[in-house]
Amino acid sequence: MNTRLPTEMRDAYAAGFAHALAHSAGLPSWLTGARKSAFDAFVEQGWPTTKQEDWRFTDVTPIMRLGLLPPPTAQPQFREDDFDAKLLNLGSGLGHRLVFVDGQYQAGLSTWQALPRDLLVAPMSSIVAGVAGDAKPLHDLLGRQLGSQNAFVALSTAFMTDGALVHIPAGLSVELPIYLIFLSANQGAASFPRTVVLAGENSQATVVEVHIGAADRTTLSNAVTEIVLAPHARLAHHSIQKMSPTGFHVGHIAVTQQADSAFSGHSLFLDGRIVRNDVCALLSGERCACNLDGLYLAGGSSHIDNHTTIDHRMPKSTSRESYRGVVDGRSRAVFNGRIVVRPGAQQTDARQTSRNLILTDGAVVHTKPHLEIFANDVKCAHGATIGRLDEESLFYLRSRGIGVREANQILIGAFMREGLERVAFSPLREELEKVLVSRIDDMTNATNATMTGVST
Repeated sequence: MNTRLPTEMRDAYAAGFAHALAHSAGLPSWLTGARKSAFDAFVEQGWPTTKQEDWRFTDVTPIMRLGLLPPPTAQPQFREDDFDAKLLNLGSGLGHRLVFVDGQYQAGLSTWQALPRDLLVAPMSSIVAGVAGDAKPLHDLLGRQLGSQNAFVALSTAFMTDGALVHIPAGLSVELPIYLIFLSANQGAASFPRTVVLAGENSQATVVEVHIGAADRTTLSNAVTEIVLAPHARLAHHSIQKMSPTGFHVGHIAVTQQADSAFSGHSLFLDGRIVRNDVCALLSGERCACNLDGLYLAGGSSHIDNHTTIDHRMPKSTSRESYRGVVDGRSRAVFNGRIVVRPGAQQTDARQTSRNLILTDGAVVHTKPHLEIFANDVKCAHGATIGRLDEESLFYLRSRGIGVREANQILIGAFMREGLERVAFSPLREELEKVLVSRIDDMTNATNATMTGVST
């Protein structure tokens, strides 16, 4: 028996899993088998602990103690006023939107533009039920990139009930973004959304995942995203998250790139008691391009942890990684970025940076960008900075009659907006800038007198 998963907790999850299987009768045997195997892996591994290097700075005990499980199968309760309006309405009228509440697809909340021919965007529940689209891409891809699953990935696979399949056929360029909105609505509920994206050869698209928790609710969003890019495919993927200050979000994004493909991953993390995001990009073909950009704002007692791996397997690929964050109050932020260059990956060009602003004495940042290079014809570099707002810039703004709070907002906004420069779809970039400004305003209003130590 794994001592990290006590008997009472194991029994509670086993009962919850049995209930979930009983209420998902009719699923294909391959999917039921995958869920059962994942649950066994969860029980075998138990929860990660701070004794493990990848979790050294992130204690998941608060999640473990709550033992959050999926809500009953009854229709989840939803009120728009419980959610951040800017995020809830992201992309309204601009793209295709699937909306899920506590893990269940909501057709009445979803909106559609005219879909290009052969583009498949559908809830997984409809796919496996044979109502929409071919289940073969889902069967072929689901779980194949996840390798050795940690407890959260295994638990997400075991309890997944719905999610989205996006299949972009070869040669298709999708102009409007595809929005996938996942809402955590009910107190004490956990959701386990799964997103699978297959970008066909010479295709191009933008996918936006939004994970939002209801205000003043303790919820868990445990999300897994699997992405495959065929040769010459181009995909931009955006992951945007905002839980309540007592909510939890754990995400895992697995990307496999084939030859001459280009992947741009953008993440924006805004709030939550514990937020953890893993990105694993495998560059399995020659001449791949991979860009990862991350922004995070941690206030109050939030803990935001970003772990990334870019694995160069073949020659002549490039990767660029830039994460930047702002922490204040008693918050904690972690960045652990790993770039691996395999022996056969000659002529790799990889760069990695982590930049952080600390606004109060009680905030802490742990940053560890690192390289593992097993080839000799490469260009690789990494760096990290942690600092305060520039006092000369603050003095300049103050000398022109700008108050402390407003000066902080200007400097923080300028620092963070640089991270949005590679968001190619301009309407989305403008919406995200507004979201950032709103969150910065909230943070500076809460810590007006303590952020820089400069009195009014």
